[in-house]
Amino acid sequence: MTNVLQETMLQHKSTIVDLWFQAVLATYPADTAKYLAGESDQFQNPVGRTIQPALENLFVALVKGEDQGRVRSSLDSIIRIRAVQDFAPSGAVGFLFQLKKLLREQVAAETSSEDRQAELRALEDRIDEAALLAFDVYMSCREQIFSIRIKENKAQMAQLLRHRTDEKIEGRQ
Repeated sequence: MTNVLQETMLQHKSTIVDLWFQAVLATYPADTAKYLAGESDQFQNPVGRTIQPALENLFVALVKGEDQGRVRSSLDSIIRIRAVQDFAPSGAVGFLFQLKKLLREQVAAETSSEDRQAELRALEDRIDEAALLAFDVYMSCREQIFSIRIKENKAQMAQLLRHRTDEKIEGRQ
């Protein structure tokens, strides 16, 4: 991306990230969204206080075309939360596609030339790649959750079997 469009997007960063954060909050029930937006204490609101800076880091990484390590790190912060909250895969990663619309709306005047259109398409391609990466992160998180659940179920079953065996030994069938 040339410096002109990149600088324009970074100048609009605060507005775009705020709008993007609001779009992410809109995926939650109204009361939850209000709480996530309003509570500033990171201990009272770890979800809201994690998502907003991660969105900002992700935005900068995408606009600057940084390596996938930074993109993945920012995605991981957001997707890990959404995977635990039982979002469907499309709901967990859909927030990335909202960024495309926000970018088009915020920098429409600056993207009228053919060169700027090509630069915007290149950024949108990076967003699409990030969405695929986000899906991988989501699936990895869900696999971890299911693995933990299986281990817990096995431990519970083993405990029940021990308890049942102890009852038989003591003659309490």
